[in-house]
Amino acid sequence: MGFSASAAALLVLPVPSSSSNDSDDSDAKTLPPSFAPDPKVASLPSPPPPQQQQLARQWLDLERDCNVAMKALARAGDAAQVVDLFAELALSAPAAGAAAPSVLSYNTLLNALVEAGLAAEARGVFDGMLAAGVAPTASTFNILVKLYAWRTAEFHHAYDEIHGMRGHGVAPDVGTFSTLVTGLCRAGRLDEAWGVLDWMMQEGCLPMVHTYTPILHGYCRQGRIEEARKLMNFMEGAGCPPNIITYNVLIKALCDGGRFDEVKEVLAEIKTKGPKPSAVTYNTYMDALSKAGMAEKAVELFEDMRCEGLKPTGFTLSIALNCFCVHSKFSEVIRLLERSTELNWCAAVVAYNTVMSRLCDMERWLAILELLADMIKKGIIPNTRTFNILIQSLCIRGKLSIAINLVFNHGIPANVVTYNTLIHWSYYHGRASDADSMFEYMKKVANVAPDEVTYTIMVDGLCRQGKFDEATDCFKESLKDRLSKDLLIPLINRLGRKERIRNIVAVFREIERQGFVRNHMIFEDTVRSFCTVGFRQHTKIFNLEFLLEGILGPGKEVYPAHNGR
Repeated sequence: MGFSASAAALLVLPVPSSSSNDSDDSDAKTLPPSFAPDPKVASLPSPPPPQQQQLARQWLDLERDCNVAMKALARAGDAAQVVDLFAELALSAPAAGAAAPSVLSYNTLLNALVEAGLAAEARGVFDGMLAAGVAPTASTFNILVKLYAWRTAEFHHAYDEIHGMRGHGVAPDVGTFSTLVTGLCRAGRLDEAWGVLDWMMQEGCLPMVHTYTPILHGYCRQGRIEEARKLMNFMEGAGCPPNIITYNVLIKALCDGGRFDEVKEVLAEIKTKGPKPSAVTYNTYMDALSKAGMAEKAVELFEDMRCEGLKPTGFTLSIALNCFCVHSKFSEVIRLLERSTELNWCAAVVAYNTVMSRLCDMERWLAILELLADMIKKGIIPNTRTFNILIQSLCIRGKLSIAINLVFNHGIPANVVTYNTLIHWSYYHGRASDADSMFEYMKKVANVAPDEVTYTIMVDGLCRQGKFDEATDCFKESLKDRLSKDLLIPLINRLGRKERIRNIVAVFREIERQGFVRNHMIFEDTVRSFCTVGFRQHTKIFNLEFLLEGILGPGKEVYPAHNGR
């Protein structure tokens, strides 16, 4: 990632020595006598020269700007750029009279490396920081605890860091212990997390809501809902009442378990005790109801949310639109999308895709085109999924030529789903040559790798044309990815019906040559397929014997396992 190239910038940088302005003894004798200075005034340090003050201000501005940039790069996941920027900052420090960047900049770099999972590099930065004489803060150690408790799960190192903090004159704070608790809960070590709570209280550090919430989350992940509820009661008694984030965790767990009546009770409890429900609260509940087939109740919640004065998010809108679509209330869908701008709702491309997909299922072709025009008019940029829905709708409607023209002549972004759709409908409409050409184009020109669906469509289409050798070759090519039972068995069925014994033997020999082990499941399905197409009849039993010998080889047995590919 370029870390080693910048390592020199992390070394200790010397502090420039200031030049002396003191006069020598002979000059001092010529000075006129003066009154004795006030001791308090004499003890005050003299202000730095204006030039030095200006350099100091410029350095502070530079470090602030670099820190902002490093944080932005870290959020974008570009740890290498963070390292390079920090190295440049460190190299410019001596010219500004600074020995090294401040602890704030070191913490930003350290956190970027931890978030990127670069444990060794993060440790090296911390050691370099100490060598540069920069004193760590509680935030520095909290980042290291996060490294070992969240990223590497080396909890003994996390404990070591906390125990070693006081040696640097820093006391653990609530963030330190909460970070450790979160890591333990993610690892399912809930009892140990409770032990950390006891430890922090012995240290005189009181837990906060974000200390308890990970434990509650851990209970919910394990399905221990009753213990989660008891914990919330404990938090109330400890003077640390749950906040809406805590409640959202509980609501998510109840929704996952389909316990919707209890969700209602929790919502009533929230409104009684004070924390105001958030958009996440309603989104979680609505999404669960929608997936459980309770779309009407989900739509009612959408109205409740608006009455609460909460602004729907893009996810909220997608849920509501999907619910309307389930009940074919497309007039309400269109009206909702039209009002999205007026009401300042986030009607993103995902929302339009949700509706267009449902309209495609309902064969509402003109409505799809109207929505596409509407989203473009509003400045919402369609993505590949949007165009795939359009392509699919055109193909179903019999407008294959228009769909092909849009992809190949008008630059519509295409992925493997796009090509699979065009290839499938080309075969469906008897345009086999177009399908074959598109298959070659996607691989060699568009550089789009075929997937299992692509090969299944191609093998089936080639077999329908009677091109069994080409279908066999296509299957062999698919083995570069993996052996697909869902592709093998239909191919064997088609080859078997046409008594293409040579092709079947070639398929199994290629499977073995590619290093795939033929397990008993594939063998059983293959024999069952042979029997289905009539090879068990006494007039064709020799075909079955010949096939089994060709597949297994003389004296071979079926392998019981796969070699891991």
